[in-house]
Amino acid sequence: MVKAGQRAAGIGKAVGGALYVHRDALHLVDERERVERAMGYAPAADWNVAKIEKRSVSLLAYEPFDTDFPALLRSTKVDLETGAATTTDYAGRANPPILHRKETLLPPDDPRLPKFRALTAAAEEHGLFVESNKIGTRGAWNARILAAGLVLRNGRLLRVDEEHLETHRHKTAIARRDLSQPMSLLMRLGVVAPGRSVFDYGCGQGADIDALASQGLEAFGWDPHHAPSGPRRAADVVNLGFVVNVIEDPRERVETLKAAWGFARGALCVAVMPLGKASTAGHRPFRDGFVTSRGTFQRYFDQQEIRALVQAATGEAPLSLAPGIVAVFRDKDLEQETLLKRRSGNLVYGALPRPPAREHRAPEPRERRERVEVQRSSLRERIGATLEALRALAIALGRAPEPEEIPSDELAALSTERVSPQRALDLVREDLDADAEFERARLARRGDLLVHLALSLVPGAPKYGRLPRSIQADIRAHFRSHAAALEEGRRLLFAAGDRTGVRADVDEAVSACLGGLRGEKSFRFRSPVLPRLPARLRVLVGCAEVLQGGVDAADFVDIDLEAPRVTMVVCDDVEQPVPFVVERVRVDLGRLKVHADRREPQSTPIFFKSRFLPADDEMRDGLAEFEAALTATGLFADGQPEPPWEKVQPALKAALAGL
Repeated sequence: MVKAGQRAAGIGKAVGGALYVHRDALHLVDERERVERAMGYAPAADWNVAKIEKRSVSLLAYEPFDTDFPALLRSTKVDLETGAATTTDYAGRANPPILHRKETLLPPDDPRLPKFRALTAAAEEHGLFVESNKIGTRGAWNARILAAGLVLRNGRLLRVDEEHLETHRHKTAIARRDLSQPMSLLMRLGVVAPGRSVFDYGCGQGADIDALASQGLEAFGWDPHHAPSGPRRAADVVNLGFVVNVIEDPRERVETLKAAWGFARGALCVAVMPLGKASTAGHRPFRDGFVTSRGTFQRYFDQQEIRALVQAATGEAPLSLAPGIVAVFRDKDLEQETLLKRRSGNLVYGALPRPPAREHRAPEPRERRERVEVQRSSLRERIGATLEALRALAIALGRAPEPEEIPSDELAALSTERVSPQRALDLVREDLDADAEFERARLARRGDLLVHLALSLVPGAPKYGRLPRSIQADIRAHFRSHAAALEEGRRLLFAAGDRTGVRADVDEAVSACLGGLRGEKSFRFRSPVLPRLPARLRVLVGCAEVLQGGVDAADFVDIDLEAPRVTMVVCDDVEQPVPFVVERVRVDLGRLKVHADRREPQSTPIFFKSRFLPADDEMRDGLAEFEAALTATGLFADGQPEPPWEKVQPALKAALAGL
């Protein structure tokens, strides 16, 4: 048992040798038995807070905890040695004692904690807790708030002249039938997968939970309006999707992030409304965001803002997954695997070194070979479906699976046929030697891994023993040793600084219709194309990501052909024939500096967008006629600066009308 006045499991507030704890958190403290004894001596006492001292327990009845600073209504003090109980009534007093820092008394899963903690943080910022021995009563506390030029309104401390807004956060929850963008990303990257539980924190109407459950995944959620009785418990993956951006109090945003992070065993995904991606027409500016016509609050974030907010709340550097979507990881193996998947593509350009050829073995005697072949043929017929499943797994991995990577269904099938997993894998390896599809997958995986290893050298490569087992298996399969893999990665990293090589790889990418040149100074491409670029360019952009946080938040990426600079370009609506740049983030790798430049609406158009799109991009559909009209305006000449949108718009309208 902990001593009186000492915190137990981080629960309760210690004040002058006493421990205060809310009734809902009583099961979490070691002093529970002492409180239950006091309840036995005073069974009629109505209380919600226990004050636990060395020889006594006081059962305190405070105003409901949703009250900003609850006043004490009644106290029943029980002497644990004699069992004597004394009750004091405070309800009729004009100046009763009040409770500060009420969040410290509650259990860690209480949904009100972020709001309560935000109120305490505001009081601390305004210096209201100075000389705390003088603010224990309602009158003294209200006087201090007034003296500070503040007013208390619905759980928030505001300046006397500051506008108070009652928002309707629940109205931002939309009805959907399919997975949300962040949840789809988590599934594609393998963060959400069979065997991992998912907690949707602020689940809205529960579409993601229903969709995941329909696929056999463990998923549950909570929402203050739509699912207030939903479970709030730890999960492997926590999704905080489009919650932070509807909270008008910056302190409550931080506390909400901390609360969600507290439930995450493996990873937390945070999604917000990205800056420049939605119209603010009809919105009224309010604090650092807007009030919509529906009475909701919206805060739009650029990628660096949401990264900084999440890092401040969790203490972890977030990984950018898409515009307005980041993830932080407690499970560092999962983080490494996610990084590798995020950097992986379907096609690798450039001549990548191949692993050493297999050692040639002397042929076996003919009779033995024939006998073994008959046995193998019979075995292959029996476990043909399992072998095909293992082949598909090998293609997905880019290498032969390890025994522990064999799915449970395949293990069960092999057990039924009394075939060892190793025997099945040996048969699969024999087939893979002449499998062209596997060879393509193997080379692609090796290239992806080489890029990943090269970029891991920038902050400092982790030791082999600290790598996830899946990546250890990759290294053994493709490079034979960690040292050899790192040496190849180091050569690739230094190759990214070769301007001649960069230019040659850019020419190759342009020839492959993966992007286009902007004059002779830079190469522009769509950010999802990055994994398909030559390895040298992927590493160059990856180095910029180490400083900036990820190209996934950008619509286009520019690689400077004259200096080691990479620029992330964010547009208002990249789907439009002429999108407008709303933000550019330039990363100077030579000086290790990042500069963000926000643009005024419709001030920087991207003309002839198709030049920068890959050949298979669906956005190319319909652009040919539109861009022919752009050319027909006669306003675009080679080597000349592009005209402003105000001049192009009327000429373009006339040109389109004439087609």
